Amino acid sequence: MNPTAAVCHGARQSTGTIDPTPTTCIMIKNIASISRLIMNFRELELFGTLMRVGTTIETARVLGISQPGVSAQIKRLETRLGFALFHRAGNRLEPTAEASALFEKAMPIFSTHLDLLQRVETLRNSAASPLSISATPAVVESFLAPRLSRAGYEGWQARMRLRVSEPEDDVRTGRADLGLQMAVPAKTHFQAIVLAKVALVAVVRADNPLAAQDKVTLARLAGEKLVCYDPNWSPMGAAIERAYRAQGLPFELACDVPFCSTVCPLVEACGGVGIVDEFTGTRHRHDRLKMLAITDIAPIALVAFHRRNEPMRAVAHDLLTRLVEDCRKR
Repeated sequence: MNPTAAVCHGARQSTGTIDPTPTTCIMIKNIASISRLIMNFRELELFGTLMRVGTTIETARVLGISQPGVSAQIKRLETRLGFALFHRAGNRLEPTAEASALFEKAMPIFSTHLDLLQRVETLRNSAASPLSISATPAVVESFLAPRLSRAGYEGWQARMRLRVSEPEDDVRTGRADLGLQMAVPAKTHFQAIVLAKVALVAVVRADNPLAAQDKVTLARLAGEKLVCYDPNWSPMGAAIERAYRAQGLPFELACDVPFCSTVCPLVEACGGVGIVDEFTGTRHRHDRLKMLAITDIAPIALVAFHRRNEPMRAVAHDLLTRLVEDCRKR
């Protein structure tokens, strides 16, 4: 039994009765007949190229095959189609009326193929471009840098473009694939993953009476001159202000700063109390500057985020996966 008959026979058997209308079998037979005649895509590409350039030599050059190979494929195609596609006119091959009709019908396919090739080239260039990450200085120095070697960047075998500016803006505008930041509020246009919880700590000079303690409360800090982030600009500053307000404590800044890395040098130089993330406090701690645990303030989230409803590039997805796995192990 031939395949077409087998399919039709199977259709009858599956219902237990003979289909009174032969529509299904007729469609299958027609498809089978057409499949013996239709060009595969490679033949269609060869046919379209020859139609455009006019010679088998140039077609062979464009497609990277031999001239005899072009001629042989055209002959096989003409045999299968049952009509001639070209006739020779001097050194060129002139298309027959049938070939012209086929070419006209196939033009949308050629156009789509060209668009596809151009898209592939664009994607290839994009895939080859360095991973772009935007993060705050504290996150780069204390979190990201130690993990990069375990994520495939040892010896800089992979390239990276690092922006230390405004992660939210960089990710939103497409300047960065991934953003890493602490205390990022939920945003509808970001898909966010919490990588870790980071404690907030107080930093004081060694000559401050508070330095004799290892931990303090916000109420104890309320009477001190506070060096901290501007809550109107910094998500972390806003989180600290909310913690003060939740306890009915005044939140008054003696000095508001834009970056966490500036808090510790200012406290060391002029005194007062700074509140920073544990990463920053640990990095700047030394004999003249002490870090104190704050017992009644919640840790903040270290968040990785990317544009929502937009697939990540493979390099960004790979790094994010490595970071998530690394954080779960620790």
